[in-house]
Amino acid sequence: MPGTRQRLARATVILAGVGATLGSALDAIHSHFGAISYTSPVLAKAAWWVPLLFASAYAGGIARPLLAREKSRPALWKVALGLGLFIAAYWLTVAPWSLPVRCSLLGALFVASWASCDRTLLGLLLAAVAAVVGPSVEMALIHAGVFVHHEVLAFGIPAWLPLLYLTAAVGLGGLARWLAAEQEARKGGRVSGDS
Repeated sequence: MPGTRQRLARATVILAGVGATLGSALDAIHSHFGAISYTSPVLAKAAWWVPLLFASAYAGGIARPLLAREKSRPALWKVALGLGLFIAAYWLTVAPWSLPVRCSLLGALFVASWASCDRTLLGLLLAAVAAVVGPSVEMALIHAGVFVHHEVLAFGIPAWLPLLYLTAAVGLGGLARWLAAEQEARKGGRVSGDS
């Protein structure tokens, strides 16, 4: 059984791979539905550095298992639900509804995600950190002139962006916890902790 460092390193690499692929695909929702535009797109309306940015952002999900070394894996259904709600949140950002409706739904989605998939103070704190750090990085990129949001509330970003990062933290934190946890002995064909 691999040690803690190996599990954390492996989980970080997998999270980065998920970010480069799934993260870039989710970002395409924003670029293809007109929520954002890149100054110098090279493929599928995205800049060349988008997969690298999302790889590093998703790899940050490793903070969740790094700060709370849990022995057992979270239930797989909770991981899948958290990721599913995060993907749904992406779609909600471009839904054809008013901004207040979308923001209300995104807020409710975050609460449902956290209440169903995490329920820890650490998870809540990391979501709050993501809701500040993520938009701050985007503000810096906007200031650098490499992309723009088209539905700006303040500082170049839309009102829904922090809400998207809140939900992302729950989904990615659950995946990181599942990837980094010790594999448990199989009992009767199922992994304990996956209930």
